[in-house]
Amino acid sequence: MDKKKELVTEPNAFDDRPMYSIVGGDSKTYGPVSSEEVLRWIREGRADQKTKVKREGSADWQELGSIPEFYPVGLPTPPKLDSLPALAAEHLSHDLRVMECLGQGWHTYRQDPWRITGIIILVFLAQALLNSIPVVGAILSFLLNGPILGGIYFFCRQSLHGKSKGISDVVTTAKERFLPCFLATTVSSLLAFGPFLLGVIPAVALFSSSGVVMEKIIEHPKLLVGMGLPVLGGSLAMIYLLICWSFAVPIAACSSTDFWVALKLSWHGVRQNMGSYLGLLLVLGLFNFLGLLFLVIGLFVTVPVTFLATMSAYEQIFQGRATDSR
Repeated sequence: MDKKKELVTEPNAFDDRPMYSIVGGDSKTYGPVSSEEVLRWIREGRADQKTKVKREGSADWQELGSIPEFYPVGLPTPPKLDSLPALAAEHLSHDLRVMECLGQGWHTYRQDPWRITGIIILVFLAQALLNSIPVVGAILSFLLNGPILGGIYFFCRQSLHGKSKGISDVVTTAKERFLPCFLATTVSSLLAFGPFLLGVIPAVALFSSSGVVMEKIIEHPKLLVGMGLPVLGGSLAMIYLLICWSFAVPIAACSSTDFWVALKLSWHGVRQNMGSYLGLLLVLGLFNFLGLLFLVIGLFVTVPVTFLATMSAYEQIFQGRATDSR
């Protein structure tokens, strides 16, 4: 369990709900906190079945896994993360560590490379098959690409913590978080496309009013510059927006946050770490380019590591802590 701040609350004389003290991964005792707080820590991956806990008024320490309130019979692993610890942008981390993201992604991949690669390839192949269906494929692609991507992100995040359930992580997330992931993908894409469209419109208008035919446009450099500048500006703005909203789907998939809050959190989190995040994207881009050079087979390694490193960055920015790659 990761180190966490001790919760300080005012006692309530009318609240007879049980309170618990809990031993963290740093061997320090935290609490007393309510059972709801303990459940939240479990959902966030900060506590598991082996975590020691003591009910207030009792002298005995127990493992969380032995208490049905926290781990009902038939539930061998912690439930999915229910909510982000804090939804306020001012609580996001400003300390994205690029090398740590890469190291954790690579370390996690090395622990179970065949399984991680196999599941991601299987999901992408199934997605490609769906998209290849005439007409229906285009509709399915529009509806399912975001949720499926969210499922992969959630699977990779669970893998970082050694708690993945395999393909069921992808399927369950795509099903349960379908609407937030779909809206996060669709809305961010539409909003990002706006500046590009604003750049294309004056370029088209300028070309139409010039009277120059397309075959001879190369003979008019000033026209090319006049058309190219707004398109270039719109393209750069679109890329910037897509980068700022690139964590919207992971947030929507890995929490109960609605799509609009996910967009705002991604915007603030990325902008607060823009330099480091651009560095991470550059390194991952070069990494995947090398994978492409190795007869494309290298992508079977570089793509999974990229997803894992991205979710490590997600942990650092939006969870405010390093990833436990147990």
